[in-house]
Amino acid sequence: PGLHRLQDAVLQRRPPGLSSEMREAGLESLLEWATEVAPAAIIYRGGAPAPPPAVVRYGLSAAEGLCRGLGRGRYRVADAVGMGVYLAQRERRRRAAANHLRRDPGIDRREARRRARASFREYARTCVDFFWASGLDAEETCATASVSGLEQLFDLQRSGRGAVLTSTHFGNWDIGATVAAAHGIEMTTVMAPIGPDWTTSAARWLRRRQKLQVFSPDEAARGLMRALRQGRFVALLSDIPAAGPTVVVDYCGGPVLFSAVPARLAAKTGGPLIPVGCRRDAHGYRVVVHAPVECHPEVPEQVVAQAIARVFEKAVDADPVQWYPFADVWVDGR
Repeated sequence: PGLHRLQDAVLQRRPPGLSSEMREAGLESLLEWATEVAPAAIIYRGGAPAPPPAVVRYGLSAAEGLCRGLGRGRYRVADAVGMGVYLAQRERRRRAAANHLRRDPGIDRREARRRARASFREYARTCVDFFWASGLDAEETCATASVSGLEQLFDLQRSGRGAVLTSTHFGNWDIGATVAAAHGIEMTTVMAPIGPDWTTSAARWLRRRQKLQVFSPDEAARGLMRALRQGRFVALLSDIPAAGPTVVVDYCGGPVLFSAVPARLAAKTGGPLIPVGCRRDAHGYRVVVHAPVECHPEVPEQVVAQAIARVFEKAVDADPVQWYPFADVWVDGR
């Protein structure tokens, strides 16, 4: 009976009461497992989130096969789709051009519009590559990207330590995670719902296929801490935070909200905080694992986030069209 109560607690994700049956069975030590470890284990082994409906899975497999079959020709399709979206979304294209102009006041409006068009195409390429990369094996994935700075992650892995890896909406953050997994770096992340339930389910399912441990936001607090203590690498985006504590940093031409979660996690667990960027180049992808940012409880979270922003601002300066300029970027209302 004690085991049955424990099983029910795990499946329903609620703390079980310490019944007499459980006490007699010596299950006190399993209470923590039932309420903390087990929910994460269920997610990690793929039992949750549930796979998308069969028709969605077939559609994803078809998209994956099409992208693989087209090779680099997939970018011609992506460019056409990106331009179609650019022409159809008048307000969004205006915002993108205005954001490029504010980020770089040295350009004129014509160049800002050109960069806006290019950003739409680049984001369409990012989406296409999400499907294309989902079917690659480790050897194929490693061949698509050059990586620098990976040795520091290997050193942490050998010592049994994890780290907080952070990136921004620039380039292709999903490919960066896929490349890391191909090199044996196991990562944990958080994914908020996107659109209808089936799209969220499909995206999580694909990310699990890419060896990402995925938590929903309401499960993230315990799950991320536990992952770090188990020596895993936690990957989080710093900009455009959907929830959680934030700080204001100077980024790409004005005050921007950055998540304080990467700094807070690193400070609480003692793990390093490492910015990681991934962007397309003429040969495929380039992944850069930067030097760790100073982060400990005595350093204010805003100072840590500003250091992260400076790292990625240089990447945006080098290739502005791979920046994500579609939202209201700055908090000053300009």
